[in-house]
Amino acid sequence: MNEILNAKSKVLVTGPTSFLGYHVTKRLNEKGIRPRALIPQDTDPSTLRDLDVDIVRGSVEDAISLRAACDGVDTIFHLAFLVSIGGGLEERMQQVNVVGTRNLLDVSADSGVTRVVVTSSALTVGVNRKPEPLDETADGTVHRLDLPYAASRRQAEEEALGRSSPSMSVVAVNPSFTMGPEDYVGAPANKLLKAVSAGKLPFTVPVGFGCLDVRDFADGMLLAAERGRPGQRYLLNGHNVMVDDLLGQTAAIAGVRPPRLRLPVWAAYALVTVMQAGYALLRKPFPVTRSVLQILGRYAWYDTARAREELGWTPRPLQQTLEDTLRWLRQSEAG
Repeated sequence: MNEILNAKSKVLVTGPTSFLGYHVTKRLNEKGIRPRALIPQDTDPSTLRDLDVDIVRGSVEDAISLRAACDGVDTIFHLAFLVSIGGGLEERMQQVNVVGTRNLLDVSADSGVTRVVVTSSALTVGVNRKPEPLDETADGTVHRLDLPYAASRRQAEEEALGRSSPSMSVVAVNPSFTMGPEDYVGAPANKLLKAVSAGKLPFTVPVGFGCLDVRDFADGMLLAAERGRPGQRYLLNGHNVMVDDLLGQTAAIAGVRPPRLRLPVWAAYALVTVMQAGYALLRKPFPVTRSVLQILGRYAWYDTARAREELGWTPRPLQQTLEDTLRWLRQSEAG
């Protein structure tokens, strides 16, 4: 099969300084592609200093800068999204995640772009109340997670796929809980692994997670551009585990004792309620909303048969991901 992406490809990456965006950009470099990187004026581009990119300043909220960024481009990897599980950013997420995606697709269509790969989230598919993985066809009304972040990503994905046409193919990629090395922004999954390896996480909670290596995510994004069916979504997920198992494996690799206390669902709700009250007294924003607790006792597990069969995508072993991530975290702390 001839590769669509090669050194002659004209590629734009939005959100290149994010954890996911950095690795997609690096993977493009490995294929001999020097992509155009769209970076907002107030964003430090230093995380890309070791990569070969053509930096253009602008954002998905500004049509003028988007037109300049998309000029002459044939393929776009869209990774400019706002992620927040705290309160107070609902309108901002709607503006960046939904309106920003809408703006990008409008300009892409007018600019003659032929392929757009939109990064979505596995949470748009939902979470199961049964210990069974969900696939791309899961009933959203049954498995929906009523979290503002998930809702904004779900709306952005639906609108994006609805814009796919014979002249501009649009594909969505839905990663699960993503971790891995070379994390210059502090991804939530890596922060969790770091806390466990430092012996600073005293308890676990009852929840199932799908875990994904960021390098496998980047591979999946490029494969989706080359082989993805227009208008389709592709779940990318390496391994379905209970959080106890994930943290236990992490602790074993780090040589520390795993968290011994497992909070029941009711205790987790009580703890968050008390913490929320404390933050209110201090007049500080609480880092999470109660709505995120809906995931407790449920399973964010996903079936990747479509990506494996249609894209030829294969994830690496979880053990390798954890070892590489913890090694990188130790080295980065050592300077």
